[in-house]
Amino acid sequence: MKRAALPLFLASLAAPAFAQALVVLGENAGGRQILVDVTSLKPSPPIFGLRDFPAMQVYVEMRNGAGRGSVERVRYSFDCARRTLATLTYARSVNGRKSHDWVGADVAMKYDPVAAGSLVEQAMIYACNGGKFPKRPALPALSGNPDPTADAEEKEGDGG
Repeated sequence: MKRAALPLFLASLAAPAFAQALVVLGENAGGRQILVDVTSLKPSPPIFGLRDFPAMQVYVEMRNGAGRGSVERVRYSFDCARRTLATLTYARSVNGRKSHDWVGADVAMKYDPVAAGSLVEQAMIYACNGGKFPKRPALPALSGNPDPTADAEEKEGDGG
C-alpha cells in the first residue's frame, strides 16, 4: 500500500500547481488572454541592497483564446506605489516546444513602467488589490434626451 501511494505522491509534487488555478483576467483586441494563478500571489518585502520597496508577485500565463500559438508563463513583481514591474521568470513555448526560459533579478533598476491598457496592467491591478479581481466599470445609462435636467423634470412629474 505504501509503495503504491509513493509514486502518486511524487507525481503530485512534479505536477505544477500553476496550471490548476488559472483564472482569466482579460483579453486584448487581438484575442490574447492573460490568466492569473490565484494561488501564487504573495507580498515581497524590501530586499536590502537590491530594492528598497515592497512588491507584490504573481504568476501569469498569456495565450491566445483559441489555444493556438505561443504560451508565455511569467512571474511578475509589481511595485504598486510606482506602477512599475520587473519580470522575474519567463518561459515561452510554441506548439508545445519550449523556445525561451530565463530567470531575471529582483533589483530596483529592473523595474519598468506598466503600459496603460495592457494585459500586464490587468495583472498589476489584480496583484496590487491583494488578489481581488478588478470590478467592471458600470456602463452609463443612455437617455434618449441629451439634456440631463430634462430627465429630472420628467421624473418629478411622474410621481402620481
